[in-house]
Amino acid sequence: MDVTASVRLFGGIGALRTQVRRVLLAFQGDPATVSVAESWASAWMLARNGRGGNALTPRSLRRAQARIPLAVAPPARPFADWFRDLGCDTLADLQRLPRTGLKKRCGPALLDWLDRLGDAGVVPYPRLEPPPEFDQALELPDHIEHAPALQWAAQRLILQLCGWLVSRRQDVAAFTLLLAHERRPHRALPADRLPAGDATLVPIILGTPAHDPAILTRLVQEHLARLVLPASAIAIRLRATRFQDAQAPSLELFPEPGGTPQDHAQLLAVLAARLGADNLLVPAPLADHRPERAARWTPLGRKLPGGQAATLPRPAWLLDAPVPLALQGHRPFHGTPLRLVSPAERLDCGWHDGRPVVRDYFVAEDESGACYWIFRSGAGPQWFLHGLFG
Repeated sequence: MDVTASVRLFGGIGALRTQVRRVLLAFQGDPATVSVAESWASAWMLARNGRGGNALTPRSLRRAQARIPLAVAPPARPFADWFRDLGCDTLADLQRLPRTGLKKRCGPALLDWLDRLGDAGVVPYPRLEPPPEFDQALELPDHIEHAPALQWAAQRLILQLCGWLVSRRQDVAAFTLLLAHERRPHRALPADRLPAGDATLVPIILGTPAHDPAILTRLVQEHLARLVLPASAIAIRLRATRFQDAQAPSLELFPEPGGTPQDHAQLLAVLAARLGADNLLVPAPLADHRPERAARWTPLGRKLPGGQAATLPRPAWLLDAPVPLALQGHRPFHGTPLRLVSPAERLDCGWHDGRPVVRDYFVAEDESGACYWIFRSGAGPQWFLHGLFG
């Protein structure tokens, strides 16, 4: 990685190396070798030596070459026996050999590689193109009996997924955890050969696509907290195939109060994971003019044919059954006399299914300013309360 423009942002080379080492430790669970140099070839050389370190000046680079074995240089490996006969053991020894003789004996590739050690403008490899889907597995160090104990392993895979998403500039919409179980005593199933038929599937659907590891980790934690394993788990696999282009971050100086639509969608996803999708109801109005039949609720995620959106005022709370209202001076009474603040809305329907309804609906207001949805049947004098506005 070229970090020239980001050194001050991360607090210097030392702080940047520490953060990279911590991220890689979370990815793979083992300490990583991190090196920093003026060119990609020098940094790669220090890392391949197994010790890492910094080589930010020509002097420090020469000191590093004096202790790095010659086998680190790929173009020099075919000539290892010849260099050993010459007493050339390190890269520093190689640098002191005559260039003309090296070119005749080893070809130009070795000299080109040596020149790249100090050339920061050379790109080492073609751009890495991640595969079109994410599929990674991790074999557990021990048998896991309880699903919440798998959180640490799932989090490691989630970090890999988020890094993969950032590299493709995408968000994940859904993914699946596959938990492999012991087939028979003393016979484990390798993580790289984990078939779906022998695994417990944990599908996870996000309220809105995201690439934030905190959001994905929260959803996984909620699902694992409710999961009961049929047998001890020996491997975990994360597979994701549903993606979309990442959304640009919000540039608003003052965020909207109450959160963004993405925040609301993520809240619904967390509640569905904690309570179960069938226990979380969302409105699914039916195309029917009768309020008691149009008001319908369905479990989250279950698609039902929807209705038409009402253009006239509708209350936030609809009563299970209309409540008769008393009259006071020819005005409907509910705690205080009610004042009609809207024209009549005539509903004359239901003839097609044998449940005819003829009603005149009004929005009424009491003395405190609270609004109610009331109606009367045709021209009759009796008023009914059917809903309350928020």
